[in-house]
Amino acid sequence: MKINKAKNDLNDSINILEDNVRLFHNGRIAAYRVIAVQLRLLLCDRNPLIPRVLKTVRLYPLLGYITKEENDEWKRKLGHSMKEGLVFQMPAMVHFDGKGGSRIEVLFDEGKQPIELEEWLDQDLFNKDITIRELIKSVANKEGAHSDPDYNETLKFTKSVKLVDEDIHIKFIVAIGEYILKTIKQQYIK
Repeated sequence: MKINKAKNDLNDSINILEDNVRLFHNGRIAAYRVIAVQLRLLLCDRNPLIPRVLKTVRLYPLLGYITKEENDEWKRKLGHSMKEGLVFQMPAMVHFDGKGGSRIEVLFDEGKQPIELEEWLDQDLFNKDITIRELIKSVANKEGAHSDPDYNETLKFTKSVKLVDEDIHIKFIVAIGEYILKTIKQQYIK
């Protein structure tokens, strides 16, 4: 009997991701670091798990996502890119519980057509320099799997922006993890 290591690893990663999302929502904030490492394993490693197991992966774009074609059309009409001069954006709907807590409720636009994984990872998240891929890898590499002496530019930026009292990257990593869990369960676990 041939063992499918990728499927076994995907199942384990799903379980680890699910457990750590639950831990995060139960007050163990540092669980976001483990979520980032699992997202890197699933989506951003040299040979990521999700495309190996699911083959064709299409994910919904961020709220307000602008395609390359839309940006080119904008540039043709106005002479500059929509991204030009972008300092900060937060493509999310946030729920505030009235007790000082917050949660990202909607980050991805399920009313649009899903896009290929590489395009999805390369979407501008907070500004033109911080993509979904850059955020996942920064948190995983600088906080989750390693402890470097300094933060990189991505984490310096995201630590300067708070959502209530937490650094914004924490909430976004958890929201991305929740979305990936939901998507994997819909596409993979029947």
